[in-house]
Amino acid sequence: MEKKIYITEEERAKCQKVADAFAELYELTDVVVVDVGRYGFVMLKYYAPLHGFEEDAIFTDSRALFEGL
Repeated sequence: MEKKIYITEEERAKCQKVADAFAELYELTDVVVVDVGRYGFVMLKYYAPLHGFEEDAIFTDSRALFEGL
């Protein structure tokens, strides 16, 4: 089976910088950004105990992640 890469290491580093820049936002709101390895970054918003997260999005581009946050 061929191993597929969905995000480059360069773009992953840029996304990590964006996620770190918004770290204070996570403490103030119900938002979390998770590094999911070669798949990119996942943003989860508005957790409800019975339903899970209301919104989620996958990002493989740092500019899109910045605009999403």
